[in-house]
Amino acid sequence: METVKTATVLVVEDDNEIRELIRLYLIKNGLRVAEASDGATALREFENVRPDLVLLDIQLPGESGLEVCERIRGVSNVPIIFVSARGESEDIVHGLQLGADDYIPKPFDPAVVVARVKANLRRAPIYRRFEPAAPQAAAHERNVSGKGVHIDTKKMTVHADGREVRLSAKEFQLLAFLASRPGEVFAATDLYERVWGSDSNDDPRTVMVHIYNMRKKLEADPAHPQYIVSVRGMGYRFRGTADR
Repeated sequence: METVKTATVLVVEDDNEIRELIRLYLIKNGLRVAEASDGATALREFENVRPDLVLLDIQLPGESGLEVCERIRGVSNVPIIFVSARGESEDIVHGLQLGADDYIPKPFDPAVVVARVKANLRRAPIYRRFEPAAPQAAAHERNVSGKGVHIDTKKMTVHADGREVRLSAKEFQLLAFLASRPGEVFAATDLYERVWGSDSNDDPRTVMVHIYNMRKKLEADPAHPQYIVSVRGMGYRFRGTADR
């Protein structure tokens, strides 16, 4: 896995001035940059460059950022950060439901963009296509199990009740964190700081949408979760093997 400083970021933005500004700041901070100004080009560059992270505008000519995100998520768990204009809250939630890891609202401070990119790169597993399965680097040198769930942190796999569950990179990191501390209750803002990083956005909707997505994949009945439990007024906890 490349270090954060030598990682490649695919910047997808149709505004030339904004794209150039982001490019200059990322390069100044030691990152490599690939660029695209529309959805079709973004998908071609994604296959050609194999970036370590995608910075993706929602509003694009042709295929939207949401469509690009969905296409990428079909083959890879590479971190995706949406860039969106204020007021696009429905699009932001939809993007997170499609598997995006984070978002940055416009207008933004370029230094904040760099910080958020680096925070997501530090917490990202190695680039992985879903087929064929590639050898994985360990996120932590141990496995986590509890009440029907087994998380292999070396192979980056999750099994629930004997079936394999495909999670995005950030969903995997969030689940692994909660499962490593069974029974402990964490507020959404605490989970954001622990998993996304203290230099990231602290909007609790990001955590809530990721929890919602994980429940749909993990739970037999997402409306009555058995693994990730809500604690009213406090947050979330992972139900461990000692729970009844």
